[in-house]
Amino acid sequence: MESVEITAGSVKEALAKGLEQLGITEEESEHEVVKESGLIKKKYTVKVSEKPKGEKAALTFIRGVIERMGLECTVELKVTDDGFLYEISGKDVAHIIGYRGDVLDSLQYLALLVANTVPGFDGRIIVDGENYREKRVQILSKLARRLAFKAAKSGETIKLEPMNPFERRVIHSALSEDKFVSTHSEGEEPYRCVVIVPDKHPKRERKNDRPRREKSEYPAVSQSNIKYHTDIDLYDAEASRNFKKKGFGKTKSYGVSKRHF
Repeated sequence: MESVEITAGSVKEALAKGLEQLGITEEESEHEVVKESGLIKKKYTVKVSEKPKGEKAALTFIRGVIERMGLECTVELKVTDDGFLYEISGKDVAHIIGYRGDVLDSLQYLALLVANTVPGFDGRIIVDGENYREKRVQILSKLARRLAFKAAKSGETIKLEPMNPFERRVIHSALSEDKFVSTHSEGEEPYRCVVIVPDKHPKRERKNDRPRREKSEYPAVSQSNIKYHTDIDLYDAEASRNFKKKGFGKTKSYGVSKRHF
């Protein structure tokens, strides 16, 4: 919690200067008169402090952890629609992320506990490093769609490896509107995992599944309707019929009129 001590001719004047120096409003501050001096011309020393905030307490905690770990990283607090985002960057950010973000998740959980110790805090804490979480969302979303296609095609249930709550939410969200599969989580932490189940929708009609038409359903073609313009055409037609009946090599003719099929 930041605070300053300001000496002025009145408490109001000292408070105004303190608020300006801290960059906060009076509603966000606390103040107390530390010292009063002077007989004729009064002087007041006022201590102006920022009211405790959960997000600021979490920021101080995260910076303290990084400093104690001896890592070269900086932390920037941003207010987003989803909550309070703590963006960590620097040379050693990979150590803060850890294997599949496990260190990042642990730091985020502890920062939330610290923020909740401040009365009146009601917000979400998100700790990220070098945009790791967005990249992870893209990777998991692609994986989810690929496995969903595999499950729907094979008709078999697919059980993913254990994931943390953040990664499970990504999988569920990516497949929430999929018409051919559904998802649920099963197991206990830290071995809780996502299961992709193919829905029992009616299969699409395939060509092999369509009812075959009987021969009687096809329109009959009369040989008498076929017109041959020359004797050669007639010969070719007759030879073709014989070939289909007797097979290759059984309708050979020799001599000048040798035919090849």
